[in-house]
Amino acid sequence: MTKVSRSERQQQARSVATYERLIEATLDVIHDVGYHAATTQEIAARAKVSRGALLYHFPARADIILAAMERLLDDGTAEIRAVALRVQKGELSLEGFVGFLWELFSGRFFYLSLEMITEARNDADLRQRMIPVVKRFHEALDATWVEFCDPQTRSARQARIILNLTVCLVRGMGVQSVLRQDPDYFIDMIEAWKALLPQLVAGSAGDAMFDGARFRGMVE
Repeated sequence: MTKVSRSERQQQARSVATYERLIEATLDVIHDVGYHAATTQEIAARAKVSRGALLYHFPARADIILAAMERLLDDGTAEIRAVALRVQKGELSLEGFVGFLWELFSGRFFYLSLEMITEARNDADLRQRMIPVVKRFHEALDATWVEFCDPQTRSARQARIILNLTVCLVRGMGVQSVLRQDPDYFIDMIEAWKALLPQLVAGSAGDAMFDGARFRGMVE
């Protein structure tokens, strides 16, 4: 086994720290000024590193954008999973979970993801590189949703449908909030969904929803 010297360990630690600062700076810059205005020069300046250090870690702008997107979604997944576990343990109500998702999808996490997804629509290369990253995000959420519901009450597929409906609701409301400055409008919908979700998860509303021919007898 090759022995790593102290100076090499220190250099490796500095390299990791630089990488982390660049990722955080990328997210900060995109959030503050938008995707197109987030130049590599501005990112390097915000991270307090040289442009050469940035290019060492990320030879192309798309590389650092993709790495930042991956970090954003990984952190979002971890946060959602942690809150979902609190619901499973009885530490947080379903209503509290809806409130958490609304905060997540109407704040920094949502606006950053929206910037990148919008750009990917017209950038085929970025879109192809982002698709597997986003796919992993949704697969991780689906696994969380399945654990979220009692399997005696809802099948894995039913659980995914119910909780992805919740995500789609708050995501769509997040888009609306960009141009609609009307807190009461959003509060009304969130409060209505808080009342409905427990019935979908373990009540008559969910039974009715899955009584159609498409869902009858579903096991997965």
